[in-house]
Amino acid sequence: MRPVKQCCTRGPAPVFAAEAAGEELRSAREELLAACAGLVEVVETSCTMLEERRPPVSYVLVGRVAVVSLDERLRGRERQVAEELLRTVPGIVAVYGKEATVGEYRAQRLIHLAGERVEETMHVEHGLRIPVPLGRVYINPRLAAEHRRVAEMIGRDEVVLDMFSGVGGFSLVASALGRGRLIVANDANPWAVSGLARAIEMNKGRLRTPIVVLRSDARLLPELLKPIFTRIIMNLPHSAVEFIPVARRLCSPRGCILHVYTLASSSEEALARVPGGVSATRVLDYAPRKFIYRVDVPVRGEDDVEG
Repeated sequence: MRPVKQCCTRGPAPVFAAEAAGEELRSAREELLAACAGLVEVVETSCTMLEERRPPVSYVLVGRVAVVSLDERLRGRERQVAEELLRTVPGIVAVYGKEATVGEYRAQRLIHLAGERVEETMHVEHGLRIPVPLGRVYINPRLAAEHRRVAEMIGRDEVVLDMFSGVGGFSLVASALGRGRLIVANDANPWAVSGLARAIEMNKGRLRTPIVVLRSDARLLPELLKPIFTRIIMNLPHSAVEFIPVARRLCSPRGCILHVYTLASSSEEALARVPGGVSATRVLDYAPRKFIYRVDVPVRGEDDVEG
């Protein structure tokens, strides 16, 4: 970037002219200086314009770690992009690439690209500290707003089941807001359950609603829990629909609301995928022309539960 010359008068309006300007602009500048001669003092100064530095790719922050999606746009330059992120994003100590969400526990497969090698980072959401073992659990910081939206729907006397809690974003935020009378958070992933238990201890001064943590296959929950729940959160977009019959068995005889997360290209498709859904809210972009939706399913009393 070439320096810029600034012609400053002792007045309110400086005049700028670039060194690389054409002959016409240079001539105009000389005429202006000649016209000003004898009227004002002309002082020549120079400065260098700095190119604005922006991160070269989209990313999410999990604690002090930046996580980028490894897609076709980055092929062959992953580490170059990671080093650029380290230089341009304040506060991060490492950059990891996310290949896929894999395995029984839907954990994120991560590849170290730059900076320190980090086994665990401390994610902060709505002021709550959540320990995250990298590569062993699923976490998406972009869900923070959705965690709060759903928490604010919960009535004071409700009993809530977070069926696929992960490290507890929904449960922790709801508890911190004092929503519900009791929250049961379940996940099959031992790393997620351990992280949530630690988060409860770390944030105990801020949590207002009791949280009971379980580690179980969600299909077995009707054998462990009574049908007392007035709201069930089912954040497992690839397969939550398969668990709707299980969730119905856990609903209170007074009825309940299921929040079923699913992948679809439109709200109409999302509603078609989820039996009994009455509304679909787009939550996040997932892939080109595919989005994560929350479909709300009311279950109205014992007849619906038994059906």
